[in-house]
Amino acid sequence: MKILQSFAVVLLLLGTCVFIDVPGAFAKGEHYRRLAANLLVLQGDLRQLVEHSTSVKHLQSLHGRIEEKLAVLELLVRYANQENLLISKDSPEFFHKLKRLFVSENFFELENDLDRLSKKYPLLLSPVLHSGLTTEYFKQAEKIHQSLCSGCHSGALSESAVPAFDLFRQSRTMSRREFAARILTGLRGDQLTSLENPFTDTELSALISYYRNSVPVEIN
Repeated sequence: MKILQSFAVVLLLLGTCVFIDVPGAFAKGEHYRRLAANLLVLQGDLRQLVEHSTSVKHLQSLHGRIEEKLAVLELLVRYANQENLLISKDSPEFFHKLKRLFVSENFFELENDLDRLSKKYPLLLSPVLHSGLTTEYFKQAEKIHQSLCSGCHSGALSESAVPAFDLFRQSRTMSRREFAARILTGLRGDQLTSLENPFTDTELSALISYYRNSVPVEIN
């Protein structure tokens, strides 16, 4: 316990950012984290679809994305459980039911079922500080954004069929947990990373805090 307390003090002194791993928080593995993140994104997308709080083109893309995520949900659950040596108690019929609810536009019941599943597989992130980055972390996150994210996520494509939203604005219109989930599910690497998440958890934490707490700078 004393070791963990000392570790926490060091993190606070360093001025680390919004999300930092708690010992064991990601012990469940990458498959589990991807499942948990996808469940949060599914719920967020469904809310947007129900509220019609976006353009017609985006609503169409939301519909297609929800359909795709529901189609692979059973597989994600199976991988997460295998990774943790667990046997899934959710029958194939349950996942068929989710797809039927979506097709029949029974969004209320679908939302409730997804919420129960998300509580069963929560995204394990821990807020250490709500704001405040050291200059080193801030510059690191800014460099990542400018070199890898800003090209698409500047807001210019927000009205396309598959929009890439302004990440600064998006980070402030949803909960930290949902935005973190969207960052996790939206990451795409390159040939060197086998199209997997190319960032460490510390880099992701810095990036999330950067979007939520800084002022975007126009790049000429």
